[in-house]
Amino acid sequence: MLLLQIAGAGCLIWATLPIFQDLADNPGEQISRQGSDYFMICVSILTMQSAYWYGYIRVPVPFVRPNVFLNHLIAFLARLSFIFGAALFSVVFFRHLPVLTVNFSIGWLVSQGVLLACALFALFCLALELERLASALARKPSP
Repeated sequence: MLLLQIAGAGCLIWATLPIFQDLADNPGEQISRQGSDYFMICVSILTMQSAYWYGYIRVPVPFVRPNVFLNHLIAFLARLSFIFGAALFSVVFFRHLPVLTVNFSIGWLVSQGVLLACALFALFCLALELERLASALARKPSP
């Protein structure tokens, strides 16, 4: 399930990178993208969320021997996995939104906001899953 989430995150970042660049280069303008871009984003988010919730509810974290190095590496990856989401959020809210003119569509703005919130939540869930695995690697076996 974790590998499915990581693959979904890779696809999500790949699909949103051109949008991120357009937002950074054209503040305040409505970014028109092809429907296939949004389809890929939605499929990535649904894949990540399905894998996360299925794994969270049905798949326990396997007992593994404690490994301090892997614990730190996976905890680092958990923090790193959310950097793109934080950067996208920062560009949208601190650079893009303040410059919007009166020529924008409220429906477009709401739909993009919901999509952004869903993408951020999916990346957050991935970070939680990685932290869950890292904490399993930090545990010492009970006597």
